[in-house]
Amino acid sequence: GFVVPSLSLQHTQYWLQDQAPGVNDSLSRTAPIFSVDSGLFFEREFEVAETPLIHTLEPRLFYLYIPDKNQKDLPIFDTGEYDFSFYQLFRENRFTSADRLGDANQITLALTSRLIDQASGMERLRASIGEIFYFDDQDVTLSNTAPTNRGKSNLVGEVYSRLTNTWSVRSGGQWN
Repeated sequence: GFVVPSLSLQHTQYWLQDQAPGVNDSLSRTAPIFSVDSGLFFEREFEVAETPLIHTLEPRLFYLYIPDKNQKDLPIFDTGEYDFSFYQLFRENRFTSADRLGDANQITLALTSRLIDQASGMERLRASIGEIFYFDDQDVTLSNTAPTNRGKSNLVGEVYSRLTNTWSVRSGGQWN
């Protein structure tokens, strides 16, 4: 298993030019980010058609806290939101750039299972599923979007299979 606590501080500073009279040309935001990522690995050996495999079961728990900081006066130059996928469940910021830092008080529960070929160590099949549970509403948004008020995210999953040494297939989806 593993437990990885993390504490960081994100500071963003803008020195703007050609602002309208009375508009501040030096803007900044500083916020702490706290997270704890944890998981367990369970495995067992078995055979399918005389092929020795390892089957894993991997529960994962991820807690994230970022306080709500008013960012409405900060410009948005190149920030967007990530597409929501299984890997988005474990990101510390739901935005793609430093122009916005998403507020968060949430916990992610996820489960992954794998089939690994014992002879080659190659992962032949992986299936993952997870969901975020929000303790507070998400108030930080991009321009002209309403705050997110919900208790949980969509349920997301992914299935990956290594068909041969050169061919693999992956599919993801979400359920609302």
